Amino acid sequence: MSLVIALATAALLSAAPQTAQQPATGDVAPTDLESIIVEGRRVEEEARAYIREVGDPPRGTSLARWNRPVCVSMTNMQPQFAQFVIDRIATNAFAAGADVGGQGCRPNVIILATTDGPTLAKKLVAEAGLGFRPAINHTNLNRDALADFQNSDAPVRWWNVVMPVSIDNGAVAIALRGDTILGEDGETLKAVRVRDASRMRANIRYDMAWTIVIIDMSRTGGVPLGALADYASMVSLAQIDASADLGDQSTVMNLFKEPAGVDGLSQWDRDYLSALYAAPSNRADGRRQDNAVARTLIQQRRVREGLDPAPAELETGE
Repeated sequence: MSLVIALATAALLSAAPQTAQQPATGDVAPTDLESIIVEGRRVEEEARAYIREVGDPPRGTSLARWNRPVCVSMTNMQPQFAQFVIDRIATNAFAAGADVGGQGCRPNVIILATTDGPTLAKKLVAEAGLGFRPAINHTNLNRDALADFQNSDAPVRWWNVVMPVSIDNGAVAIALRGDTILGEDGETLKAVRVRDASRMRANIRYDMAWTIVIIDMSRTGGVPLGALADYASMVSLAQIDASADLGDQSTVMNLFKEPAGVDGLSQWDRDYLSALYAAPSNRADGRRQDNAVARTLIQQRRVREGLDPAPAELETGE
């Protein structure tokens, strides 16, 4: 990460860091076998629909995740409540399979509570613009999305920045603004050499770099703090589409649409996060990466529902 980007991001860091059951054997009626197959296809369809509707990586990238320890800071909230949120996110991250930073870690999930979300969002973008768009592409959503981040009236808004990095050593694989490499012939862009071309695997992966979350306490409607912390967990640990209509999904992302029916992360949310962090992270393109996460999620759900985790009809191609 360039010095310019590090300084821009540092402006945001104003808080202290986070201190089956198998099917029975024997004679099985054809109708029972058919019902298992139908049930298996239903699980697959639901899993793929969930991923398609929930995920929102920048165009031309793949689903990203944290490949370094998650470290949370929380500002403008009473200390005991702030620590509760930090601990809840850390617990959810650990359960998903992510590493969690220890006491004194440098925050990369920056959560700010306020009573005026739009004003704070605009102030942060004005003062630390490179912290939101450190490169022209491949690290963040577009300018329209950034405008929505600043002007939205949502109770919670978030901005994820990801980095394409080398599978070999974790080095950033693109040139960042203000971070060109000076060669003998003048300015040259940072690049990663492709060492083994493959239609299945890439020599880079997409890592979460930092996430900024603003909670507008004047708009949260008194939702339980645990559910609010789970909501913050979801948008901090994965790239969630802020504009998606998820009314037909079982997810904590419906907290502010149907508060009475949501009490925290759903089982679908937990399984998705677990699949995101368990699936291979270096598939050749976004579609193949989605498929890798989907297959992992499908297997988890099938095992949970007492089905064969890897039946013949389950799609196995990239």
